[in-house]
Amino acid sequence: MQQIQIPTKCPCCDYDLIFVNDQLFCRNTACSAQLTKKLENLCKVLSIKGMGPKTLEKLNLADIVELFYLDREDVVAALGSEKVADKLLDEIERAKSSDLATVLSAFSIPLVGNVASKKISSVVDSIDEINQETCKIAGLGDKVTANLLNWLDTEYQEMKEFLPFSFKSVKQKTNNADAKRVCITGKLKTFKKKSDAEESLSAAGFILVDSVTKTTDYLVDEGDLMSAKRQKAVEYGITIITDLNDLLERKIK
Repeated sequence: MQQIQIPTKCPCCDYDLIFVNDQLFCRNTACSAQLTKKLENLCKVLSIKGMGPKTLEKLNLADIVELFYLDREDVVAALGSEKVADKLLDEIERAKSSDLATVLSAFSIPLVGNVASKKISSVVDSIDEINQETCKIAGLGDKVTANLLNWLDTEYQEMKEFLPFSFKSVKQKTNNADAKRVCITGKLKTFKKKSDAEESLSAAGFILVDSVTKTTDYLVDEGDLMSAKRQKAVEYGITIITDLNDLLERKIK
């Protein structure tokens, strides 16, 4: 039987690969394969119509920043149509007004998706206010916080001078003294995805947290199992919700 050799170099950029949870990863931020996926995610989250994988391939961008400084003549030459080029450039221009939550979720920061971006954006007015303390207030977990702060200290620092976004939150800071804090544990019955449930709770004015503490107001446990989070909720006298729709319908404040 032929022995399979584990690769040590990235096939795209020849950068050293590292093991993370039994998976191989390339940590070269300049890797062309990573750049392609980051650009695809950026355009998808910012809802830039017409900027799909094929268009990105034709434009052959060298980095993310270049997307926002495209020359019209170059775009026309790459796409072969003035009409298509103009529509695309209009879409890019529109995307520059995106709010902080949308922009953060667009930059492919590990574990920092739509829900986490909305959480932190609800407690800060701008990206400059994001730190360990505000991440804790927003209810972000340790890994999410570490990834977000690391991105701010590395990739963001390299790009921020050239990025066209305001990095401002749409809403003013949430009055966290009044807002109720909710934690979810186990599988849900009322929602197919946990992220959908979190979005519904956020829209109803609740603050989502990842762990149960004395400041948590509600624990959603539709599985009705004695998990570690439920044990803490019982210990702290926290209200346990077994039907998330009931909490949303009552809109307990």
